[in-house]
Amino acid sequence: TDGLTGMQNRRYFDDALREYLHEFRRIDRPVGLMILDLDHFKQVNDTHGHDVGDEVLRAVATCLRGMTRYHDVVARLGGEEFAVVTPNMDVELLARFAERIRKAIANLSILSGNVRLKVTTSVGLAVWDHKESAEDFYRRADRQLYEAKKQGRNRVCA
Repeated sequence: TDGLTGMQNRRYFDDALREYLHEFRRIDRPVGLMILDLDHFKQVNDTHGHDVGDEVLRAVATCLRGMTRYHDVVARLGGEEFAVVTPNMDVELLARFAERIRKAIANLSILSGNVRLKVTTSVGLAVWDHKESAEDFYRRADRQLYEAKKQGRNRVCA
């Protein structure tokens, strides 16, 4: 478990992703993956301090937990990066779901002391092709995250 947010951590995420892929290969169902990275988060820490940055991370974690389903795997991968494994979601459903999450995070108004902050997130998506390894699947979603950032941030790329 991640000590700051109470979410699952990277190790749990890696294990759960491999388990889902193993199981969903057998039953031939889709598995979606979204990787989220908070935009300009270093600026939040540099301007307002790490305590405020921590508040932002906790608020985003609470938002993600509130929007995901009980069988989704939601984790903080480290820093300002989060991931969600979404079983039984094709690319269309996953894109709509990710867009709802992106908007919800953009609509957060995070109060820390006398500072009120807004944050945005860039999101990379992939739906498993039933052939690639967990690592390759993750890398594909990560490339889409990079694309979202390259296109101006605060967007979803699949």
